[in-house]
Amino acid sequence: MVYCLGHAYGWEMMEQTDFPQQCVIEVTAACDQACIHCGRTYMERPKKTMSREMFHRVVAEIGRENPDCEVWPTFMGEALLLGKRLFPLIAYARQVGCRKITLNSNGNRLTEENIEGLLECGLDRFIISCDGHSAETYERIRIGGKFERLYQGIHRLLERMRTARLQRPLIELQFSIFNENEHEVEDFKKYWLDQGVVVKSRPKVYWSGLVPGGGHRISTSATRTPCLWAFDTAAIHCNGNVVMCAIDCDGKYVAGNLSQQSLKQVWNGPLRWLRHLHSQRRFRELPEICRRCTDWQVKKAHAFFPDQTVRQQYEEYVRRGRLFYETHTLAPSDQTTNFTVDGGVR
Repeated sequence: MVYCLGHAYGWEMMEQTDFPQQCVIEVTAACDQACIHCGRTYMERPKKTMSREMFHRVVAEIGRENPDCEVWPTFMGEALLLGKRLFPLIAYARQVGCRKITLNSNGNRLTEENIEGLLECGLDRFIISCDGHSAETYERIRIGGKFERLYQGIHRLLERMRTARLQRPLIELQFSIFNENEHEVEDFKKYWLDQGVVVKSRPKVYWSGLVPGGGHRISTSATRTPCLWAFDTAAIHCNGNVVMCAIDCDGKYVAGNLSQQSLKQVWNGPLRWLRHLHSQRRFRELPEICRRCTDWQVKKAHAFFPDQTVRQQYEEYVRRGRLFYETHTLAPSDQTTNFTVDGGVR
């Protein structure tokens, strides 16, 4: 069910939103891992870094047009590779009015210096993608990552926050479920909930066919649902290209470039036409990357909480300023711990 401020709205109403609810901004396409499940591993386009001027332009527009649009300064790269250059970018986004800033990281660079930057730059939510609860599983999936370094870094971050009595950023540990790691998800969940943080599990993303598998999900039938990614998220590559969605990591469909147009113009131009096709369920008329997409039904993920206080803080943050979101009825046994949320992309 789709809701707008508590009232049921159809896809046609969602189509007409004049600015995205989330904006994924690729501050860098560089990464220090080659994960078996990540579209970047198979990506053909250049893996470069966004200019400071382009990032400033994007977040300044977000601050003016929709301050509660959630800014994700991550797309197909590891933002912490920027080191000290990253934190002034996040601080600038806050300065120009962005009120929701979420960073996704593989967590392998949680040094003392980077932790200090993360805690001081104005970040609201920090998602660490783990995908394993043992060195064998983790390092098989996240090639180039080191399990011991990851867990030591997370504990270092949590201890620093406890000592300073910090409530922000919200810390969320993500576990994407595959055949290779599904046997560890429950142990992972228990371990980190006991540390007092949010745990999120999500289904595998096949990056619209870049990662092998997922063909069973492809559908252009009028009976399927439209894709929520198309309705609420703008995705921007490091060169300023606005692409189909947060799954279009190789830029197969470019709707515009922000060196020549504003984000609002692109959102209400080519991307609005795509939303219209979705809302009318004219899926066979969509560009090829959408027609053969394996991921239209997996935007949602499930979050679990150590207590009600953390859950309330998390829900308030995620829902703040959103005109609509996908929600699901929970089993009675899950009512106190489980919350269906936007799954992000990594």
